[in-house]
Amino acid sequence: MNILARVGEAYITKNEVEKAVPNYLSGKDSIEYARQYIDNWIYQELLYSEALKNLQDTSEISRQVDDYRKSLFKVQLEQQLVNRKLDTLVRKNEIEEYYYSHLYEFVLTRPVIKMHAIILNVFETDYSEYIRLLKRTKYEDIDKLFSYCNEIGMNFVLINNWLSMDDFYKLFPCSGNMLLENLEINEFYECYDENLRYLIIIDDVIETGNYAPIEVLHDNIKKIILQKRSRDYLAQYRKQLYIQAEGSGYLYIKK
Repeated sequence: MNILARVGEAYITKNEVEKAVPNYLSGKDSIEYARQYIDNWIYQELLYSEALKNLQDTSEISRQVDDYRKSLFKVQLEQQLVNRKLDTLVRKNEIEEYYYSHLYEFVLTRPVIKMHAIILNVFETDYSEYIRLLKRTKYEDIDKLFSYCNEIGMNFVLINNWLSMDDFYKLFPCSGNMLLENLEINEFYECYDENLRYLIIIDDVIETGNYAPIEVLHDNIKKIILQKRSRDYLAQYRKQLYIQAEGSGYLYIKK
C-alpha cells in the first residue's frame, strides 16, 4: 500500500489518487490535478479533526448524516425496484391517447419544418445548375436527387422528420436571417458561411400557434408515461409496505 499522505490515522494512497485523476488529463495537467486532490483531502481531514475537537454538540450533524444515509438507501432501492418490475414497453396507442387528451398543452411557439438541401464549397462560383436541380425536383423524386448527389460526390441533406427551428439553426448556422414567419413550402433559400454554401428547399412547415405533430413529441410523451408508471408503482409499493408492516406489528401508528 503506497501511502501518499497521512492525517492522524487517516491516509490516502497512490491508487486512490490515480483513480480520481480524469483519463483525459496527461503530463503536467494530471500531476497538478493529483497535487490539488491530495491538498484538498488533507485540508478536509484536518478540518474534520478540528471540528471533532471544538464542536460541543454534534447531534444535529449526526442526525443529518443519518437522514442522508437513509435517503441514499431509499433512492437506491426505489431505482432497483423500478428497474426490475416496471414495464417499459409503451405502445403506440398509449402515446396517441396521451397526445390527444393533452393536445392543448402542445401548441407550437416556433415553427417546425421538413427540408432538404445541397451543401457546396463556398468558393464554388458556378452553382446555378444545382439551384435549378433543387427547384425542379418534386418531393416524390428526392430519392433520385439524393442518389445523383452521391454519384457526383455532392453533400445532400434530407430531413424527413419534423425539425425544430432551433435544431435547424444548429445544422445551418448561417440560416439565422431566414425569417420564421416567412417560411413557405417548396420555397428555395440560400445562405453561406466562411466555408460552405447551403441551398435549401423547405418541404413542409407547421406554423407557430398550431399543434405540434405527434412525431416531435413521441419521445417526451413516452418519458412522461414511464415516469407516471414509476410513480404509480412506487405509490402501490409504499401502500403494501405499510400494510405488511402494520400486519406484522413492525409498524405502530397511534390513532
